[in-house]
Amino acid sequence: MPGINTITDVWNYLNSIPIFSKVGDKASNFGLENITRFCQQIGNPQDSFKSIHVAGTNGKGSTCYLLESVYKQAGYKTGMFTSPHLLRYNERVRISGLEISDNQILEFFQKAEAILKEIPLTYFEISTALAFWCFVQERVDIAIIETGLGGRLDSTNIITPELSVITSIGRDHQQILGNTLAEIASEKAGIIKQEKPLVVGNLDTESLNVIENKAKESNSKLINSNELTPFFENGKVHLKNEHLSFKTNFIEPINAWNVAMCYATTSALQDMFPISESDIKNALESFKGVPARFEKLLSDKQWYFSGSHNEQAIDAMLEVVSNLKASQKILILSLMKDKATPEVLSKFSVFDAIYYYEQEGERAAKKVDIEKYVTVKNIDEFNYEMIFKEFDTELVICAGSFYFYPTIKRWLNNNVDKS
Repeated sequence: MPGINTITDVWNYLNSIPIFSKVGDKASNFGLENITRFCQQIGNPQDSFKSIHVAGTNGKGSTCYLLESVYKQAGYKTGMFTSPHLLRYNERVRISGLEISDNQILEFFQKAEAILKEIPLTYFEISTALAFWCFVQERVDIAIIETGLGGRLDSTNIITPELSVITSIGRDHQQILGNTLAEIASEKAGIIKQEKPLVVGNLDTESLNVIENKAKESNSKLINSNELTPFFENGKVHLKNEHLSFKTNFIEPINAWNVAMCYATTSALQDMFPISESDIKNALESFKGVPARFEKLLSDKQWYFSGSHNEQAIDAMLEVVSNLKASQKILILSLMKDKATPEVLSKFSVFDAIYYYEQEGERAAKKVDIEKYVTVKNIDEFNYEMIFKEFDTELVICAGSFYFYPTIKRWLNNNVDKS
């Protein structure tokens, strides 16, 4: 590891480490030994703040953002750790809604430099340790921590949270987590801690049985957000059993479940972190949404970005698309190789035209892989301006991978600058 004197040295060091977006599970370390040893060396920061731990196939990022918003509205100093970052590494760690600074990142790496030579960490492990260290430095009241992959062997799983959340179980990262829903649920259930409550989202029976059994073993109270009967209608989220309604900025009906999990979590922790009904209502109704989760890209056009990249998430995205009126529905797609399955690609037949962008890295699916299953046209650095101009008045959905987001943002910024 070279000497770290400036933030540029940090970026160079991080760029030298294999990252999941490029090489997949070869960039991961599914075990807690290294992260545990490293955190011991920096004073076990994970033991010095209260937290909520969030796992799940889909919805965990949105649920984290909602929890941050509610606790921040109620006056608590929040920490939040999520991944992947979309535009800047700093996004991964937030304090009361604001990304940490370059100076904070540099300070951590300078303190950790000698230890990293002794205990090499993966990209995600370093990011996890950085988040824990920052939460202690900032003296946060409550930290909301999203798992990376799975749960049981995820590097975030060295915390003992006040409450755990499992948002959903779907088939994703099967080469790592298992081929059946029960196997995947078992990995996610690894975040359940002894005598700490658990909130679950909309789970299938098979997954729920696995998680219920784990909760019983851990003497953990299981709170099923299904009991709130969440329902979405014209932007409103109704929690029928609580006779509550929130006028939200959401477009995707799936967010009713994220709101329900947020409400169930804050209710379960009410004794420790009191929050008024008005704070919850104000936070949920003013919430602007989560970047890359059916995000409207330009205010004057029906152009959206959806990070949906597995069957469950794509179904939620297509439910919205079916309800949006347009003379033509265009998909601009970019996928990772493990997501380019016949089952996933067949879902895109609802679009009038599909354009495909090849990302860099061995994990990325190539156009030739996609063309085996669906007819696509090419979009790249040379023709994107013409294509966006051609579909100026159409419904355009950019989707398939969070890692595609920076490219789309750059293209649109270039177009806006020229218009």
